[in-house]
Amino acid sequence: MNWLRTAASAYSNILADPEWPKYDVLESNKLYEKRYYYSFTCVAYMFTAKAGDEPVMSNLWKLVKYTQGENVDGKILKICLPIMVKVRPLLTADEENQFTIMLLLDKDNNINPLPLPTADGVFIYHQSEQIFYAKRFGGFAKENDWKRESSNILELCKTLPINREEVISATYDMPTKLFNRHNEVLVAEIIENVQNKTTVDVC
Repeated sequence: MNWLRTAASAYSNILADPEWPKYDVLESNKLYEKRYYYSFTCVAYMFTAKAGDEPVMSNLWKLVKYTQGENVDGKILKICLPIMVKVRPLLTADEENQFTIMLLLDKDNNINPLPLPTADGVFIYHQSEQIFYAKRFGGFAKENDWKRESSNILELCKTLPINREEVISATYDMPTKLFNRHNEVLVAEIIENVQNKTTVDVC
């Protein structure tokens, strides 16, 4: 029953903050939004698998436990939606994909130094300022939905200077929400041949 207590505690610490992560909409049309994201900080975990649904959910608990005190300070941290998963390479049928689960922490923790994780493989991830193209869709998204929408955003942005080697999926709702669910896929813009302006601290 420990996982039930962990889940209940995690839900009580989730924030639905429409202003975080902070971004400005640069362009909006029926196909996508072009957004400028300000820097934000996550706790993250990377793994490889052929499919995403079950491994993502099982490995997500490593990050939830970090926010519940599995860190060097024993500190409880607030979680902020969306939950993001970076997938690289994309849309492969027989080969393993590389997944990076990113659990956003609230904006107060974006300013203050974060306690180091104690679990193996869990690290602090700093995303610097970046332009992303985002496409929204609804429903309870499963593996096939994420693959379809990832393919769609790559096709919609095929003439734009984007990083085609990875797509980020973003889930904005908890499982308890039944209707009007908010999911997104995002691809990063490449500027002046500099990809992934990201710094990662592995702790």
